[in-house]
Amino acid sequence: MDNTDLLQAVTVDLLWAAGFVAVEYLCVLLAVLADLWSGWRKAGRRKERRTSRGLRNTVDKVARYFNALIALTVIDIMIIAGAAYLRSTQGWDIPIFPVCTLVGAVALALIEVKSICENASEKGDMQEAAALLKKVLSSVSAAEILAWIDRNRDS
Repeated sequence: MDNTDLLQAVTVDLLWAAGFVAVEYLCVLLAVLADLWSGWRKAGRRKERRTSRGLRNTVDKVARYFNALIALTVIDIMIIAGAAYLRSTQGWDIPIFPVCTLVGAVALALIEVKSICENASEKGDMQEAAALLKKVLSSVSAAEILAWIDRNRDS
């Protein structure tokens, strides 16, 4: 393989890798937006106020996620540059693929999927359960509770 063919092959591989990284970033952004949407809907179902604080938290989360992805992409660029160098000088056929960015993007997307599942489940309504428990306990004396426990101990 002459230098022109090698340069063309490396260029095509780099363009594919760059496109793949762009898709990974987009998928992480879409996962964060899906989490924002599920949180927004849950707040509506619970009749909670939707404030700008939640939106600011989402913007902050996107910034932190993208900072991590950029760091992983820089590592991938170093690996890919080394692979391209070895390909051109030694003839090694090392694949050019952004593995670190892929692993990071998958991990971040899975975190968002877990958050979406938490927003969808109703067992996370601890505030409502605590308020109900407080209401029940405030209307019943400790002696009545202990007497009820004693009566129902064997059942």
